[in-house]
Amino acid sequence: MTCDTMRALAAIGGLLLLAGCGDDLPRRVPVSGQVLFDGGPCPGRGTVYFLPLEGAEGFPLRPATAEFGVDGKFRVATFDAGDGLLPGKYQMHVECYETPPNMDGKPVKSHVPPQYQSAQTSGFALEITPDMRSREIELDLITKKRD
Repeated sequence: MTCDTMRALAAIGGLLLLAGCGDDLPRRVPVSGQVLFDGGPCPGRGTVYFLPLEGAEGFPLRPATAEFGVDGKFRVATFDAGDGLLPGKYQMHVECYETPPNMDGKPVKSHVPPQYQSAQTSGFALEITPDMRSREIELDLITKKRD
């Protein structure tokens, strides 16, 4: 083998290695956002749950989560931290506890009003299409009665 042939084979091998670095998982769309309580900061840390209703054609159904801190900011994770959502339609619900579920018998106390604790009643819905590059959303939980 000549040096040129060896270089060409090494270059092809390097390209094949780089091509193999993908995760072999379906394409996800990065989704980020913020949870607000009455338009303001969160009273604590929590989680947004994304429950799939319908997948886009050729994409599987898979739930996802996004953890947020007191600033309310989050990035959605389906398989890995911050990797986004699979294309499809989702309903969402939010958890944020003052006293989380526990084994000590302490009463559970949520910062989140009951309507937002269920995907069926939260009113939060989202559609991610395969052609989206990214998506940012805002979830404002109304905790106070408005006049």
